[in-house]
Amino acid sequence: MPEKAPPASSALGEAPWRLRFAKRILQEDLREIGHAAYETAKKAIDQKLRTHPEQYGEPLRAPLQSLFKLKSSHVRIAYHVERSAHEVWILMIGDRSVIWRHHEKDVLRRLNEMRQERSRRTQDKKTQAEP
Repeated sequence: MPEKAPPASSALGEAPWRLRFAKRILQEDLREIGHAAYETAKKAIDQKLRTHPEQYGEPLRAPLQSLFKLKSSHVRIAYHVERSAHEVWILMIGDRSVIWRHHEKDVLRRLNEMRQERSRRTQDKKTQAEP
């Protein structure tokens, strides 16, 4: 999963949130929305979600109630805030006209994939820490 290292600190002195992107964003979403829309979305992600993911995003309703959306032009960004790890998981970037109607199950599938990956990372850290 592509990952960006956070800058040293945010403008308010708070630790920045680590951004983690679902693997399929580059494989699938970029093709659907195009490079220009992807770059616009990426800029919004870097500027807003790295510092205050819950302030800029809007909470979604069931069955996506643990997720947020960020609006950027005609694109919507579905993401999850993993508070315990101080991470923002970018799950999907899609056109506003179809993302919720056609991709709801895929967003949830990507969330589960990222949860499993986080569990593996946590387990790997524990294994490495053992003598």
